[in-house]
Amino acid sequence: FFILFMLIYCLPVVRAQEEKISDSQLYVEFMYHSGIFWSRSENLKENFEQGYRAFEARLGFQSTGTKAWHQLHKYPKFGVGLQYSDLVKTRIDSLVGNPFGLFGFFAAPLVSWKKFTLYPDISIGLSYTSLIYDPIKNPLNDVVASHINLLFGFNMRLYLALSSRFQMNVGGGLTHHSNGRIQVPQKGINSWGLSAGMSYMLNKPVEEYQHHKLPEFKVSEEMQLMASVGTVEELPRGETEAIRYFNYSITADYALKFKPKMALTLGLDVLYDGSLERAIKGIPPEEASYYQKMYLGSHLGYQHTINRFTLLFNLGTYFRQSSYDRGFWFGRAGSRMRITEQFYAHLAIKTKNGI
Repeated sequence: FFILFMLIYCLPVVRAQEEKISDSQLYVEFMYHSGIFWSRSENLKENFEQGYRAFEARLGFQSTGTKAWHQLHKYPKFGVGLQYSDLVKTRIDSLVGNPFGLFGFFAAPLVSWKKFTLYPDISIGLSYTSLIYDPIKNPLNDVVASHINLLFGFNMRLYLALSSRFQMNVGGGLTHHSNGRIQVPQKGINSWGLSAGMSYMLNKPVEEYQHHKLPEFKVSEEMQLMASVGTVEELPRGETEAIRYFNYSITADYALKFKPKMALTLGLDVLYDGSLERAIKGIPPEEASYYQKMYLGSHLGYQHTINRFTLLFNLGTYFRQSSYDRGFWFGRAGSRMRITEQFYAHLAIKTKNGI
């Protein structure tokens, strides 16, 4: 949804005019990443000791205040990008491959002084890799089992304005590739690293951003209901063929909107995971009841709204379960897109145990 929004918003070509503030300023950016892995894979521990590198190209827009939400987020940058990752940079890699990703990104200034600006930068998209788990051809790859995976990145970047058109940046953060257990085995690929890059404004920079008189904000409350459906795979111990199971969740949240773009939530979760039939001690899978494959939880959450989109983050715990295979706490992260004032569509992922 985030990428779709970016593509829709960015399709019109921005034309800069000297006497008129353009809608957004178009720029290109190139970055280099390098760092280390944080992975639970014992099979690939030696491979991942080599570290990784990645190359990234972005087509972005610097907002100028033509929309009120630009000002609300301190005139953010947003757009689309491509990333190529060399996951094992000092040797031939025949196990995990080199993911190629397409993503949307959003970066809003945190603090600025003189020619320096610090940006938290979030990117969400999809990546493709040719080398995945195969019980015969590639049995050691236990980190990625599907060709298409979620690509998520979070970085803190410090920008230095060299001129009205040129900027350079340095930063650091996390990149994550995962399919959310749609196919297994998959422990995911987590990489921590540093980055450096440079951007160039393609059209004439505006001299001054637009300013709006924002409506008076009042603290508000609301109830939110969210339903999710999906599937997961489970690979029985000693087997080479995975079994696919249905799962769903129903969440009820009380949300307190304390800032125009921020809200805190408190909620309850009803969750069902068919694969839990293999995790209940002393009960054969075929004898596990529907109730035993359900578990109840509660969570605290934070929501951050960007125009029609809301990023949501939950941290919760279980207070009723028949199996302790999921641990005692979980995280949830996702994006929600407003369709009408009452209805939203969302895409979210919930962790199995911890974060």
